[in-house]
Amino acid sequence: MTAMPQRKWDDETDILVVGSGAGGLSAAVFASLGGARTILCEKTAQVGGTTATSGGIVWAPGNFFAKDAGIVDPPGMVRAYLRAEFGNYMDEELTEAFIEAVPEAIATLHRETDVKFIPANFPDYHPNLPGAADKGRALEAMRFDGRRLGRDFRLVRPPLPPLMLLGGMQVDKRKVDDFLNPFRSPATFLRIVRAIVRYGTDRLRYPRGTELCAGNALVAALLFSLLKKGGKVWVNSPILRLVEEDGAVVGAVMESEGGSRAVRVRAGVVLATGGFPASSRMREELSSKFPHDITFGFEGNVGEGINVAREIGAVLDEDLHSTGYWQPSSKLRFPDGTEKGIPYGYLDRGRPGVIAIDRTGRRFVNEADSYHDVGLSLIKTGIGEGNFFHFVCDRDFVWHHGLGMIRPFKWNLRKYERMGYITLAETIPDLARKVGVDPGGLEQTVAAHNGYAVTGVDMEFGKGSTAYNRLFGHPRAKGPNKNLASIEKPPFVALRIYPGTLGTAVGLKATANAQVVRGSGPIPGLYACGNDMASVMRGCYPGGGITLGPAIAFAYRAVNHALSAAAASRH
Repeated sequence: MTAMPQRKWDDETDILVVGSGAGGLSAAVFASLGGARTILCEKTAQVGGTTATSGGIVWAPGNFFAKDAGIVDPPGMVRAYLRAEFGNYMDEELTEAFIEAVPEAIATLHRETDVKFIPANFPDYHPNLPGAADKGRALEAMRFDGRRLGRDFRLVRPPLPPLMLLGGMQVDKRKVDDFLNPFRSPATFLRIVRAIVRYGTDRLRYPRGTELCAGNALVAALLFSLLKKGGKVWVNSPILRLVEEDGAVVGAVMESEGGSRAVRVRAGVVLATGGFPASSRMREELSSKFPHDITFGFEGNVGEGINVAREIGAVLDEDLHSTGYWQPSSKLRFPDGTEKGIPYGYLDRGRPGVIAIDRTGRRFVNEADSYHDVGLSLIKTGIGEGNFFHFVCDRDFVWHHGLGMIRPFKWNLRKYERMGYITLAETIPDLARKVGVDPGGLEQTVAAHNGYAVTGVDMEFGKGSTAYNRLFGHPRAKGPNKNLASIEKPPFVALRIYPGTLGTAVGLKATANAQVVRGSGPIPGLYACGNDMASVMRGCYPGGGITLGPAIAFAYRAVNHALSAAAASRH
């Protein structure tokens, strides 16, 4: 690529960050903490990307919260767990870099910025593997008062509509529990009243509620911290190309109000545009062995960061267990023929009284395993033409737990049947015939499952046998296993499920310091983090927060390396 003459630079900075999810925002905050002039560029009018709609969980083994609580979790234990997870796909260099950096990165944010974390009560997703931990590694972002951002609150991308009540009140698990059981105690009822009053007051000044939680709170706190440190935020500024001089990246050209703006960079460009979950072209190119057309990644994540790096010779790392992170997904079909993916399984997937069946009417997976494991099993099992399976339950299950887009305590399920969202039948064989599976197979499967609910032991897949499974147990299960309940009260219900992604794992090959690789070595001045960088998790899912944890850790390493290299070059 031809070098751009100095006189044509429109702006200059130390660190230029492209993309505004957890990786991009963290990189910009770390740069600002280091005293660097920082510009964060976002292609849309709002920051946050997929992080803004996520649960905000961060997998951070070795964090100071765990140490302060006396939890013993040495690096060797983490290493053993990841080796058991990744097998031959493990990248030793990246794994060591992550284990070393993530505690430092989390401590820096928590102690030096307005980003605050609290421990999350999540065990690792495969607690029976060597080195797994039942607590201490997962953190979650603390709630954040969006009013602190003032007018800049409008820059924060809102959560997904299903995670908001009354048109704009964000809810997390604690609020959901309160609203589902408002009269459980006087304190519960008072919390609900306070939340509604706060929300009503917010709507007089803001487009939605300002009491933020989960990933939305993480994004807002990072944005607030960046602006507080003097970092610049450019919205509606997608990247057009990188600029090289003598083989090093020295800047980038950004789109700006219909034109372009060339930015000279003294230390480095950090690519953090969120991977390519919303690009059908790149999914076909890089994920053809894992066919899917649903993603819950931000619709703007179409691979710009990866592609501008490939244009200057950067290479991809495709030696992964899986090309993405999977989420079982239902589809809502509209009268005009269009479809919308609905995330399935946030709370109901592992609850007692639901089974996942293939075309023969047989179960093929532990329904209480992680969303990634259930979604990946759909592809790995080779369900067949159409690439879908069904969740089957009864009316009692839907009443207590909901089902996909259907909220609990809905009297009328027929309207969802008329919408084509679910299938209803008065008998199990009739349900099987309606959804095109073997009636005899489904009858035998339900009978076996109901027997497991009585004994408390799932003889086929061990549902309820791990600490992670038991997170989804429920007191309504009458037997000894709180993840199992009989399917016996008509009408019986089937929901068709497809594979969908939360994000992509294939990305730019990078060093331990997140330097993007070209040929046999790193490209000076170019870094990647988040889903633009090939995942250190190798397309596996060891625990909650394994996209956000590495995004923050490698943002930390990228910025530290860039600033150190720039300082060394000046001497």
